[in-house]
This record gives sequence, C-alpha cells and structure tokens, in this order.
Amino acid sequence: MLEPTLQFIAITLALEVTPGPAVLFILYQSAFGFRYALMGVLGLMTANVIWISLVATGLGLLLVGTPWLFATVRYLGALYLAYLGYRIARYGIGRPKAVDGKQKKSYLLTYQQGIMTSLSNPKAVLFFLALLPQFVRTESFVADLLYFGGIKISILFVVMGSFGLLGKQVFNRLMGSGGATWLFRALGVGIVAAAYGVAFSGT
Repeated sequence: MLEPTLQFIAITLALEVTPGPAVLFILYQSAFGFRYALMGVLGLMTANVIWISLVATGLGLLLVGTPWLFATVRYLGALYLAYLGYRIARYGIGRPKAVDGKQKKSYLLTYQQGIMTSLSNPKAVLFFLALLPQFVRTESFVADLLYFGGIKISILFVVMGSFGLLGKQVFNRLMGSGGATWLFRALGVGIVAAAYGVAFSGT
C-alpha cells in the first residue's frame, strides 16, 4: 500500500495547491483572521466528505450520468461562485465597523460559504470518480475509500490552512493600504473567472 499511497498523495497535493475557487476563498477569509480561514477550511472539508459519500453510495455516478441534473447543478454552482466573487470584488472586507471589532463576521456563515464554495463545483465529483477507482480495491472498497478519502481531506486541511496563514500575513501588511483593495478585487475577479470555467469549460 505504500507505493499507491505515495502516488495518491503526490497527485492530490499537486491538485490542491493549484489556484482555484477554494484557494481564493480561503485567501479572502484570511483577511478577517486565521480563525475565519480555518472555518472556511472546515467547510471545504465537510463538502469533501459529502462528495466522497456521493461516490460511495453511487449517487455520484447518477449525477454525472444524468446530463440535465449535472448541468443544473453546474450552472447553479457557477451562479453562486459568480455572486461570491462579485461581493468580494465590490465590497472587499466589508464596512469599517466589520473590521474594527464592533460587528463581528459570522463564523457559521464562513463555514457555510466554505461548503458551498466546494459544492458549487460539481466537477469535483469527477475528480473522485476518476481518481479514487485507480486506488480503491474491489475486495476492500469501503476501507480503501475511507483510507484515501481521509488522506485527501487531510491534505486539503494542511494546504488550505497554509494558504490561510500566508494570506493572514499578507493582509496584515497590506491592510489599510490601497494594495489590500486591489488584492480583494483580484481575488473576486479570480472567483468570477472560476465560475465561468465551472459553467462553460468542457461544454
């Protein structure tokens, strides 16, 4: 199991560090503080559990095998990402009172946004359907699925947590300057671009 495990780790790590909606989302949340980035990461992890469960129960194949259902989920997800990206680009970190401690940002909302950011990309299920079967053995399907699924979620936590720490340091230096505003806009535009990719790539 050592060789397939190392192969799986290498592939998953490469995919996780590639900039995408999740990375941009965590970088944005880090502007509020590392705890908010961490809540966003927990939301992403929860969504991964959902995706893995869909694969385990066969519902993932149903989603992918039903064109109209897959398209509906894809376009709804793209709309959500586009809305989130617009909000980030337009309003940045929010009104001043949301920054100076007079009005705290909701941890629960951040967690929910993390879940939706991952679930908004139905192509994530294609990742699990394409990758996991290469490593999961038929005779130990459940055990292997839990094993490799656990590795996937662990790597997600480490990588996204690292982006959260990095983002916190960057925003600590830029906060209050024009650079922070432009960085917010870049993150927002990036998420909107990712939404376009979710909706139209491969169509």
